[in-house]
Amino acid sequence: MPHLSSLGAAIIVKNAESSIIRALDSLSGFAEQIVVVDTGSTDHTPQICSRFGIELHFHKWTDSFSEARNYALERMRTDWVIQLDADEELDRSSLENISEFLSNPNLGGLHTQIWNVLDGGIESEHRYTRIFRRHPDIRYEGAIHEQIAGSIYAAGFEIIDSPVIIRHFGYAEHSPEKIERNTALLHKELADNPQDKWLTYHLGLTECAAGNHQDAKLHLESIVDSPELSTEQIETARLRLAQIALAAGESDNVRSWLDFNSTDIHREGLRQFNLGASYAIQKEFRKAISCFSDETTSNSRLVNQLELQSFIDGISVFLI
Repeated sequence: MPHLSSLGAAIIVKNAESSIIRALDSLSGFAEQIVVVDTGSTDHTPQICSRFGIELHFHKWTDSFSEARNYALERMRTDWVIQLDADEELDRSSLENISEFLSNPNLGGLHTQIWNVLDGGIESEHRYTRIFRRHPDIRYEGAIHEQIAGSIYAAGFEIIDSPVIIRHFGYAEHSPEKIERNTALLHKELADNPQDKWLTYHLGLTECAAGNHQDAKLHLESIVDSPELSTEQIETARLRLAQIALAAGESDNVRSWLDFNSTDIHREGLRQFNLGASYAIQKEFRKAISCFSDETTSNSRLVNQLELQSFIDGISVFLI
């Protein structure tokens, strides 16, 4: 893989001693510059970062992710920046042809694939603009679930999909403190922007991750028909609502939320899996097996294949 001399990395951290080594290891060796901004660690995060020879800066936390990220951007010198979190790692193999993208003068950003890792598998995935051109007008907006795409378009650049993959381990390394902080920030943002469907969507996902299913349900139900959200986000919301209904034993509601077909093989596979689980609960075993045996189910990154096989083995005895 060619040396990516024009690409640097920006990370903001706080009390990330258990994960920051993985993130920095994934960047080491090709990023010309790595800027880490610490927003108030009380553990050994700064000392660990210093061992990697990166540029370490300190910035007081003000309840705004955008402010902290923009502080990091102001210290970047490379042509392009990849934004990584401390609980993530970059898949180096996915960068093989990245230079072709970075040489395009019309591009200002690249959508990367974010894989949320849980129990050794991919719990969910989505796309965000994580690689972007260093430019004085390109900055983050929003206190939480901050976005940079708007400023890229406003600066006259395009954003396209890329094959770059970032693995996110935040769900596996469940932190009540982090969820409580994010929930509070989202509520604060929504109080100022009550009609913001993007914030409502993320609050629903955050409540779901925290196990607050009733609150998650209320938020996600309010946005499932919103034209302001992408197909990916609408389908993800429906899948979460189906899983909430499944946990409550509400099989009819499960099938109602899953009344769509996804063109994405991974989300379609998870849809089929959840549909099969609802049929299994109602002892409609042939319908369940049909869903579990669907090609998309066995090929979906979002379906735990060991759990799938366990379902199939358990149901098969009733079909003999």
